Amino acid sequence: MIGRFTALMLLAAASSALAQGGDVIEVRRGPNSTVFGSCVPSLLAHNRSRLAVDYVQVDLEFSLRDGRTHRHEFKSSYRHGASQPIAANATRPLVIHADESQPLKAACTEIVGVRVVDAICETDGKPCPTPISVRTGR
Repeated sequence: MIGRFTALMLLAAASSALAQGGDVIEVRRGPNSTVFGSCVPSLLAHNRSRLAVDYVQVDLEFSLRDGRTHRHEFKSSYRHGASQPIAANATRPLVIHADESQPLKAACTEIVGVRVVDAICETDGKPCPTPISVRTGR
């Protein structure tokens, strides 16, 4: 897990890169959908760098109106599955793999808060040199 200080540094570096028009992996909330009565949030990753990115994962913790929290891993592909790089200046959805996750068991309207728990970016088997900016708001 990424520490609070490290997460703040990641976001500060990404914000600085965005402000300067530099390379950054920009992740933002996408549309929500409902599957069997349970909310399935989505994320979109835009690779604003000049390099293809092999893998992106963002872990979010959702706070629900009834006090429960639920963590979801949003991934660009299966970690050890077929590679699906995100090309330079391309956008790709980050998905929740149903076979690796438990449903939220709540309607989308029950989400009252979202917190970034972790963010991973890899290319050529190494951490990306590009910072990740994650926006959880709508």
